[in-house]
Amino acid sequence: MNKKQKGFGQGTSFFSFIVEYLKEKEEEIKKSPRKQFTFFILGFVLSYLILTGITYLIPEIFFDLLTGLGAKGLLQLQGLEVVEFIGENYQMLVGSIGMEKTIIISWLCAGVLEIIILISAMLASFGIAWKKKFIGIIFAVIVGYVFNLLRVWTTINIILTQNVQTIEFAHDFLFRAVLFVYIIVFYVVWFYASNNTTAKQ
Repeated sequence: MNKKQKGFGQGTSFFSFIVEYLKEKEEEIKKSPRKQFTFFILGFVLSYLILTGITYLIPEIFFDLLTGLGAKGLLQLQGLEVVEFIGENYQMLVGSIGMEKTIIISWLCAGVLEIIILISAMLASFGIAWKKKFIGIIFAVIVGYVFNLLRVWTTINIILTQNVQTIEFAHDFLFRAVLFVYIIVFYVVWFYASNNTTAKQ
């Protein structure tokens, strides 16, 4: 029995034993690209299901409000009149009287799904210390919220100023595509930055 496998009676806690065991398994997996891919997919799916389950325990209106109130603040800074209504979703009447348009902020507008996908990929990644994963996740949530808020604000301005065809394109394609670009860019930057700092250490 090697040193990493010493018994609990020699001062090794159960938690430390589990951590060391997981580290050994991770080193084994890192040696096989096929195993890395398989465990990344399994880890991603498991993380996604757990995070989605946790999210569903939180009332949807919480995410609607978080996004809607932020968008309202940006619109008011822009000098636009905003009247809010809170029902099943967060709703706003934006614009001057007689010219206002109704904006509905739903759960999908909050960018929660995309952030869950990003966090799941980060948790499932190999070769990166858990501390760096948790720090990365904190930044992912903060940057994701700000980025999504700007996305919602931009889309609302398009709705207020453009024709129906442009609005449909912006809402149905750009609104979704832009956030997935954020996921890819953030993940790639985080992954390589984390690996480079690990290599230097």
